[in-house]
Amino acid sequence: MKLSIKNNALAIAIMLFSTQVMAQTKSLNLKDLIQIGLEQNYNIQLSKLDEAIVEKQIVETRGLTLPQVNGTGNITNNYKRQVLVLPAGLGGGTGEGSRKIEAGTNYSSALGVEATQALFDVAALQGLKAAKAGRVYARVNTQQTQEQVVNDIAQQYYQILSSMEEVKLQHYTIEIMQQLVQASEGKYNNGLLRKVDVDRLKVNLINAQSKLTQAQNDVDVKTNQLKVTLGLPYNTSILLDSMKIDETSLQVALQQQQYNPDASTDLKLLDTQIKLSTLERNATRAANYPKLNAFANYNYNMASDKFSDLYKGTDPAISYGMGSVGVRLSIPLFSGFSRSSKVAQNNIKIHQLEKQRQATAITLEAKNESARIQMENTLTTARAQQENVKLSETVYESNRSNYTLGLSSLTDLLDSQTSFLEAKNIYTKSIINYKLAELELMRSNGTILNLIN
Repeated sequence: MKLSIKNNALAIAIMLFSTQVMAQTKSLNLKDLIQIGLEQNYNIQLSKLDEAIVEKQIVETRGLTLPQVNGTGNITNNYKRQVLVLPAGLGGGTGEGSRKIEAGTNYSSALGVEATQALFDVAALQGLKAAKAGRVYARVNTQQTQEQVVNDIAQQYYQILSSMEEVKLQHYTIEIMQQLVQASEGKYNNGLLRKVDVDRLKVNLINAQSKLTQAQNDVDVKTNQLKVTLGLPYNTSILLDSMKIDETSLQVALQQQQYNPDASTDLKLLDTQIKLSTLERNATRAANYPKLNAFANYNYNMASDKFSDLYKGTDPAISYGMGSVGVRLSIPLFSGFSRSSKVAQNNIKIHQLEKQRQATAITLEAKNESARIQMENTLTTARAQQENVKLSETVYESNRSNYTLGLSSLTDLLDSQTSFLEAKNIYTKSIINYKLAELELMRSNGTILNLIN
């Protein structure tokens, strides 16, 4: 998947990859992050390399059905030549005893070439079908890896946004608490407030400062995890575009997200594995079939008693050529039960994959329904909490104003502050939980790559 240079933020991210520190001048939204991840993530790159390996394996397997040409050559020093025993009187000899003569020459050499072509080889054809099925498997596996990366990036992005909202909330709390502490110290100095009340406010201020530090640390840690998923160096600086955390971000219509198991990449991958294992079994069975090959060969032979005369091609060296053409039939008769055992193993593997597919289908359907329920529940919670946040904020601001005027107690002020912060926190988490459930729904439906659009 190629990156679009038209996107300014993404262009900045790509052009500065080679530097020690990437100066990011424009914030990246979720779509930008997904584009970078699909291009840079190491798991996706490895998966695409697996695809390249499968393509070469197809070429390798196809080669078994094409002509095979082999050349040979040798030089032989016959330091101890074979002896032929001839009966008496044979070969011009005289006398009654047998006669011994040495066969051949001291040196010989041969050059040859042979070509073969498979005419009937079921195993090779089945192997080629299996190799092509492996191509489909590799592509589906890459798609599954991409979906997982997109899911991880989106989850980490939403979790970072949640921590960023916590940072904003604690900044707001600290600002208010500092004002209250300052005002309370003035009242204490004038004898209008007890020291214990001032100390309670200081404790709350310190707690808010500690929560701010923790939230900032969470942002940094989760951002580093996001860099790993994106495939970016650790020292890369990225700036995230903070999505507005409110009900307007809940845009998925549940009725448009009907469960479709045929679109699930997990099930597609298992279906491809079953098909691949079936073809491998067929290829193993095909090894029992006869093989018919055509062949043609030619050899040029040279012989001489002297090595220096071996390649002259004229007397006293002897040279001659010989060749043949024909067909060769090979019939497997008995393999010691090795082939039948391999077929049985393939059948067991196919049965395992079918069981795994059944279990995966049940799991995906359950995840889909759980995600749907989660989205409906969190949407209800978010809508209720949205009103609750407004109400608790009104109560808190009223108590803060009354406390400044001496009309409300410190306890009422702190209680209302706690209620407001808790309502705000629940509202933010409900929005994030909705988005995470939406990811799970899209993941089980096989539509999570639509986030790039």
